[in-house]
Amino acid sequence: MNTEHIAIFLNLAKTLSFSKTAMNMGISQSAVSQDISSIEKELGTELFYRTRKKVALTKAGKAFYEDILPVYQDYIDTFRKLEAMNEQNHIEIHLGFSGTPYEIFALNEVIKKYRREHPKVQFVVNHNSPQELAAKLSEGILDIAFLTKDCLSDSGLKFKALTQGKYCAVFADGVPVTAGKSLKHLDLAKEKVLFLDENICSPQQAALQKALDQDQPQLSVINANSIAAEFFNLNAGLGIGILPSTALPKMARVTCIPLSGKNEVTYGVAISKHPFSNLVVDFFNWLDAEQMPETIAY
Repeated sequence: MNTEHIAIFLNLAKTLSFSKTAMNMGISQSAVSQDISSIEKELGTELFYRTRKKVALTKAGKAFYEDILPVYQDYIDTFRKLEAMNEQNHIEIHLGFSGTPYEIFALNEVIKKYRREHPKVQFVVNHNSPQELAAKLSEGILDIAFLTKDCLSDSGLKFKALTQGKYCAVFADGVPVTAGKSLKHLDLAKEKVLFLDENICSPQQAALQKALDQDQPQLSVINANSIAAEFFNLNAGLGIGILPSTALPKMARVTCIPLSGKNEVTYGVAISKHPFSNLVVDFFNWLDAEQMPETIAY
């Protein structure tokens, strides 16, 4: 017995007219008759008395009506709630980012630009570490996440590169810098250097920090437990930041000098290969390098 048959039964129990029920349900009278017969056969009892002039509920039909009506109404209410939730989800994008100065500036611009084209779309923004972003994306908690490519290990995620950069030594504006086009690890030996805690930085940055620490045992390290703390220390001139150029917007008042070696970084956006909403796919496809503001030059 399917829900359509139950709906036909309930309508006929109310109208007590095959013709009216056929009109209400948008089907033929013969279809109504066949569906009612199908229910009666399945239940093993007659639900209606039928004569040429009159249709009435049998005792069994009345009992079935009284029992099934609240169940069916609960089903319809639940179905409508789920439809409303699904519709709401379709106009919401749950977005995650790690909170770099570039993201705070760039995503603000990108979201405003996208919403000018799609004013009904709402964004629910989450701030997490790179590791948490990748995990929440895999679990379906986030629809889309902005992060560096090295953070992704789940083959079920799809990544799009938006910009390329390098890991750099970052000096506050006004701090005198005497260096060439790149810095070797040895050049930082006598400097105070800012490291991000391993649990809040990307795998590539964690590996770079470890290599620096091992190469230069006398390195003076200041650990920051958040990206905001690192930039506060950096801007206050308390140390030299070790960061990807993709973490800094073009207008940032700092000096970036690339670290020598293979320190390239790819920054972009990721979604599930099987997203729940076409809206997420549309936003993902809409994003490209031209939509994103520029990062700082190095």
